[in-house]
Amino acid sequence: MLKNFWWPLAFSSEVSRKPIRVTALQEEFVAYRLPDGRANVLSDLCVHRGGALSDGWTQEDRIVCPYHGWEFRADGACVRIPANPPDAPVPRKARVDAYPTVEQMGWVWAFLGDIPAAERPPMPTLQDAGAATIVTGAISWRAPYEQVIAHLAEPAVAALALDGEFVAEAPRVGDVSSALSDWGARLMATLTPPDRVERSLLGLMKKRMPCAPCEALVAFHMPCITLYRAGDDHMMMAHLPVDAQTTVTKWMVARKSGQTEPPIAHQRMTAALERMRPQVEGQPSPQHPIAQAFVRLRDEAIARGWGIDAHLIQAEYANIKAVVIPSPARREVPELAAAWVMKEAPTIKPRDA
Repeated sequence: MLKNFWWPLAFSSEVSRKPIRVTALQEEFVAYRLPDGRANVLSDLCVHRGGALSDGWTQEDRIVCPYHGWEFRADGACVRIPANPPDAPVPRKARVDAYPTVEQMGWVWAFLGDIPAAERPPMPTLQDAGAATIVTGAISWRAPYEQVIAHLAEPAVAALALDGEFVAEAPRVGDVSSALSDWGARLMATLTPPDRVERSLLGLMKKRMPCAPCEALVAFHMPCITLYRAGDDHMMMAHLPVDAQTTVTKWMVARKSGQTEPPIAHQRMTAALERMRPQVEGQPSPQHPIAQAFVRLRDEAIARGWGIDAHLIQAEYANIKAVVIPSPARREVPELAAAWVMKEAPTIKPRDA
């Protein structure tokens, strides 16, 4: 698990004025919207007694802790402590980490780290595919997120972006080529989807219809994004590590056209991913160019000091004291250097990588 990257924490549709909790990188975050509609992400730990801000509520431009009513601005600073006299200043230490937050193509992204903006790795470039239908969903895996990425970054998975019902057979993949980039890799291939299923009005199978080959693309972008194109249809997956052994894959399929109703399309996608569970959770990671690129880029990030030491957190900090991923303000505002109550999450020492 890595800090100092842009992480897609939620679909835009999931974030409203009512705070929600997002668990990722073995940390808790709270996401909500400000009065002007902008999404905002903070550490979910109130610095007073460790209460979850996500259990609280929003009030104008502030989020309110449900336990003792402390109110925090979007920048993480506490601006009101109800138990204090009206004229008492709020202590400088009364603040939580706030993370840069943007929305792009239906996702809420937060920069979980503390390096300056000029040094931050880029977000993936997402383009509007002119979709007429968008279907979203999520699935949880009992597997490390690097293993999930390796299994779901193969060209055959791009067939899941296509509309329609298919027989439960693997697509045929040919003419595979690859290319590397500064922050990822891509695979290009010719994909022949499995036969389509045509059913009668009574729901009985009528016949199998062969599918024509199409061009397919699978791309990976650090730290957790896989992008797919099969013909005119597109799909994006974000593989969020909850902890060292649990991953949630959030997916979005964008189709230019399609006859399938969204609830049925969601049901089919969920079923297809469930069929992959024994492979994703139980088989070794395949060694294709995207999986190899991820390992190289992950190791480079750890060498920069960006690797979160999840095992140390579990062994030495769990149930004892809270640690958080540091936000940019810890570096950018020198006068706040001593104002942070929550300690920074430990990182993997490069020599131990």
